[in-house]
Amino acid sequence: MEFDLSDGPYPFVSVSESESCSVILEKCLPRTDDTYAEFFSIEGARPDRLAERAEDDPRREARVLDRTSDGGLVELDVQDSCPAVSLADAGAVPQTARGVDGQGTVVADVPEQTETAAVIEEFLASYPDADLAAKQHRESIVPLFGFQNFAALTESLTDRQREVLETAHEAGYYNWPRGATAADLADRLDISEPTLHKHLRAAEQKLVAAMFACPHEELAADSDS
Repeated sequence: MEFDLSDGPYPFVSVSESESCSVILEKCLPRTDDTYAEFFSIEGARPDRLAERAEDDPRREARVLDRTSDGGLVELDVQDSCPAVSLADAGAVPQTARGVDGQGTVVADVPEQTETAAVIEEFLASYPDADLAAKQHRESIVPLFGFQNFAALTESLTDRQREVLETAHEAGYYNWPRGATAADLADRLDISEPTLHKHLRAAEQKLVAAMFACPHEELAADSDS
């Protein structure tokens, strides 16, 4: 399914229009039970533009992770204001979300066991300014939330980070819907929730660095061994 989000109040769309640039959602990861970290690449404008626009909404926090000669990488911590997360909550598998020169789109796959019409209805009810632009059949799906460059990631993780990440995966923390909460994981590992989130955040930041195959110094410096 492809939805048109060009008319909505979405930072990745509005910045792409005002700056005549492209903004692409590269990865989305759970941060806490109601907050997600989204990583947007921006090309053709300063990443600060996206961070500043995102923080117009008090439900979002933003920080620039990387700057290049023509853009950079921005992390947004969001709560309930993300179309990609809403699609995942409805049972779909988000694939891409992007804004290019003011044209916003989000694409998601719907597994066979999920009713497509119900996902579309729920999403359009939550985002009335969105339009269903296209729908087609495909044989397989690859989650936007999946792991990439696994070997590089594994090498960069500490033993503790790997243990916490593996426990979260096995318990279904990254499933949609979740099979375990942060409190469940903390109890299983016999650590506090803040400590759990510290380990997960460090591991996830290294995952993002491995995904982009350019481990930024500020991300690689995190260690909690």
